[in-house]
Amino acid sequence: LRSVRMRSCAGCCLDADAGGDIDDIRAWQDQHKVRPHEAAPLLERSRVHSRTPPVSGLCSPKWVCGGICCLMLLGLIAMAIYVASCVRSTMNQESIVLPLAKDREGGQYFTLQNMTTIPRDRWDVFSLLLTEPWTTAGNYSFGYATPDRTPSMLFEGSKAEGVFEEIPDKLRGVWWMRGNPIAEVLAVVQYGKWFEKEKTLLVPNAPWTWAWWGGEANEYPKGLDWISKLVYGFASGRSIAESYTDLSAIDTLVSFVFEPCPDGAECEEGAENLAYAKLMSHASGDLTKHGMVYYDGYTMEEMSAEEVTNDTQRNGSRYFRRSELFCGLFGRGTGYNLTKILDGYGNKVEPYFSEYIDFMEEGLSSFGRTSRSEPHARRSRKGSRWAMRAVYDLMAA
Repeated sequence: LRSVRMRSCAGCCLDADAGGDIDDIRAWQDQHKVRPHEAAPLLERSRVHSRTPPVSGLCSPKWVCGGICCLMLLGLIAMAIYVASCVRSTMNQESIVLPLAKDREGGQYFTLQNMTTIPRDRWDVFSLLLTEPWTTAGNYSFGYATPDRTPSMLFEGSKAEGVFEEIPDKLRGVWWMRGNPIAEVLAVVQYGKWFEKEKTLLVPNAPWTWAWWGGEANEYPKGLDWISKLVYGFASGRSIAESYTDLSAIDTLVSFVFEPCPDGAECEEGAENLAYAKLMSHASGDLTKHGMVYYDGYTMEEMSAEEVTNDTQRNGSRYFRRSELFCGLFGRGTGYNLTKILDGYGNKVEPYFSEYIDFMEEGLSSFGRTSRSEPHARRSRKGSRWAMRAVYDLMAA
């Protein structure tokens, strides 16, 4: 019987499942001198023993699928717990300017209205240089400008008498947010309040301090990676620009607290010449609180700028703008480069200015010409960023 079962595994199972050769079965019967009527039950029994047993228990498809789903669910739960823990720890952080809020004569709030000079007349003049202006439902005005003119417009528009002179030279000028995945392109921090003793800079939300990419939804600056293209498509420069005037954002303040460069940062360890700063946003200008629920790494760290042609412009021309989300869930060391394209005197910083123009020109090249006599008629509008136009009327009221 043992030999019959062994043969049945090789022959009878083949007959049952794969169409075994009948001649092989007859040869087996002759070899073992088994009559046909005796062979039938043995062959049937051998088929039963040779069949593959059904999959059951934890190896069944049902359990395997359920196990994968359970693992995925557990992974999502673990991620949610991690994010919630990170947000909780971030929310519990003390404001980095809390000492200043306690000692400042003006109290714990600082907004545009607290600036010693609000150059509304200057803003109105520069607003006339923008093309195709529009006004939001909240009565805030915006307009377009070309890439080559926008940096100087931001520089001059934010250069307020009695304010500019108090800002350290290293922090004056216009910055290109190089590598920023969001459709924000240019920024200035020279319109703010500097506290020398505390080495702290307070920058309120104000006109002529920010500029955004102004291309259409399917247009991108040159060399943009696929992740940034997705972000650009999800949130346009126009929508982001207008969001700065929402009631929840209009009085937002950003604080910069400078201190010695720590170990592990991009700047030289121990450097104190405004080489390293912690940043924090404050909703409604409240210095005692912060609005950075999702950030735990929010700094600017000076980097080498040896490629700058004029060596007198190298100091402070490039910072790493660290921006780490959810306690580094998307990786440590994420951020972009703050690259100065106009220095504190309004002069171009090369090669950064030319690289910035090259970055922006990609958006202009796809528009072509409207007529032979006006080759730049459309390019002057759509291939630019948006800049804030004029004063915020609600803030002036």
